[in-house]
Amino acid sequence: MSRPAVSVVMPFAGSRADAVAALETLRGLAVTPEDELLLADNSGTAPEAGGVQVVRARGERSPSRARNAGAERAGRDWILFLDADCVAPPDLLERYFATPVADAVGALAGAVRAAPGGDGLAERYGAAKSFLDQDAHLAHGYLPRAVAANLMVRREAFAAVGGFYEGVRAAEDTDFSWRIQRAGWRLEGRPQAAVSHRYRTTVRALRRQWRGYAAGRAWLGRRYDDFAPEPAARRAAGRLLHRSGGAPALAAVPVASTADGSTPPLTPGSPSAPPTRLERGQFLALDALLGVEELAGFALSNRPRRADRPPARVVLVADRFPVRDDPLADFALSLSGARVEAAARPEALDAAAARGLTVDYREDDGAAVRALAAARLAARHPLRCARDLVGRAGRAGRDTPDLAAIAPAVIRLARDPEARVHPLGGPAARAVAVRLARLAGRGLES
Repeated sequence: MSRPAVSVVMPFAGSRADAVAALETLRGLAVTPEDELLLADNSGTAPEAGGVQVVRARGERSPSRARNAGAERAGRDWILFLDADCVAPPDLLERYFATPVADAVGALAGAVRAAPGGDGLAERYGAAKSFLDQDAHLAHGYLPRAVAANLMVRREAFAAVGGFYEGVRAAEDTDFSWRIQRAGWRLEGRPQAAVSHRYRTTVRALRRQWRGYAAGRAWLGRRYDDFAPEPAARRAAGRLLHRSGGAPALAAVPVASTADGSTPPLTPGSPSAPPTRLERGQFLALDALLGVEELAGFALSNRPRRADRPPARVVLVADRFPVRDDPLADFALSLSGARVEAAARPEALDAAAARGLTVDYREDDGAAVRALAAARLAARHPLRCARDLVGRAGRAGRDTPDLAAIAPAVIRLARDPEARVHPLGGPAARAVAVRLARLAGRGLES
């Protein structure tokens, strides 16, 4: 059975030695002359390599930026996103298309299984939790979702939503999965197209990852009005009760296939072996530790750290921005020294415009940042805050953000002391622009 041509895009950020290993992984795939292999280098360390196009993903250091850069260079109708820490069987592409794909399917989620051989506590814990298991993600109660470590995407579906969101810490692959479905495409699983993945090797890295996951879930809750993530405290408590009650969740760990498709033997200390009694105790302690990280992460912003930037000369206040083919995006790009305060990213993003502008999104601000900003604002300008609260009460019933939601934008505006405030869009954007200007003590330009 013939299959469509595929562009394999591997996002990469690491050392030169890591890049050489990633290139070898790509070259190990069985491809046809119609396929193409691309390494999206987000760190500038990858050497040129025969048979693989090395795409320099300059700018933001993130998997989203690397994936998007690779996809922009890709020339086939299907794009396979394959993470550099995965090991794939040579016939992975054939496995994806062993079952016919309906025209309405926009993405195929290949299985991600624990790689054999890890003997560290963090790695064993990640393998036992199997939190990259596509089956669990595809069964999500809100909408099916997929991790992008092993994800085949139809180019048309990718273009329809503008690719992965850049400028976020986590949950960009869940969001991408949901957006393509809301755009009318289906997401299907391909369990036979399995890769092996090595989980974090240190507890420190695992803690950082857990905080990011929690921040991403909270971000999804702000982005999607009809999605309510399970509270972090309830998740942590439920996991501890489940584990301490002797549930068999960790008694059998998913077994990963090796690169040639065979099943590795069970050996003590490998992710495929059942946890020992000592490890069960260690896992319980890790559950408690990561429960704390989850509580902290749920309050954090889903925005990565940014380098200092010069003050803006004009701050444009928008709603969902930048929408593809929106002339307002061209207007913003034409202004020198402009910064945009937007409510959220649109579902069909103009990725080029977003990359060319400085945009701060209200949806990225976590609960801790909002609470701290609101407290600072109330301490500095109590009368302005009181007037805003009274004014918002008079607008009851309208879809208008509360003071805490816009407080971080006011604090950011204070860092642009000479900036003019200008609404960019309809009544919702103008209403927020008026409030930001008043709270910051600025004039508003119409």
